[in-house]
Amino acid sequence: MSRVFNYSLDWRFLLPSDAGGKIRVVLEKDDTELSEALERVGIPVAKQISFSDINQNGKSSAESLVIPFGLPVRWVGAKQEDQLESYRSIQRLIGPGGYLLMGFNNSWDFRSKTQSNYHSSTPRRVAYQLKRAGFKSIKIFGAIPNLSIPEYIFDLNVQAIRFALSQCLRRKPAALNILQVLSRTIGLAGISNFLPCYFAVAAI
Repeated sequence: MSRVFNYSLDWRFLLPSDAGGKIRVVLEKDDTELSEALERVGIPVAKQISFSDINQNGKSSAESLVIPFGLPVRWVGAKQEDQLESYRSIQRLIGPGGYLLMGFNNSWDFRSKTQSNYHSSTPRRVAYQLKRAGFKSIKIFGAIPNLSIPEYIFDLNVQAIRFALSQCLRRKPAALNILQVLSRTIGLAGISNFLPCYFAVAAI
């Protein structure tokens, strides 16, 4: 019987197709399950780095750095300048033509009980901080219901948000009615600020 992993690697499709063999993934050193899942899709142990190793690595040669589950929260301070310095540190690890892909939870931290080690923020704040840290072409995607196994990953435009939310709530008529009321009042663009989690993709 094949093993069922508690992770989805759908985030790979947010990176350019030619980045497939150049991805480096930051993960917990003892996270053998994610490590095995990555190896099954062709991302070997040699392409994975842990948090304790991240500051010992030199600048990569045009490799994309993936932090799918928001791990930088462990070395991000409360001050904005500390957060910017963290993103600058990450940027120095990525070579020319590379990308950062990072997952983060909503700043309301809806899922903090189950994913307490995840970085939490807002799409606007993350985009602003990445830009100030020197990243280019920053794109934010919504993810539902969580970062580990996202059922939907979608662009933050009105049509995509409407489709994803209506599909997620199709068996919850009361919640669907609330969504319709909210979409008429604050608009779907406003609702995008309250999605549970996101992925950010930023170019060097």
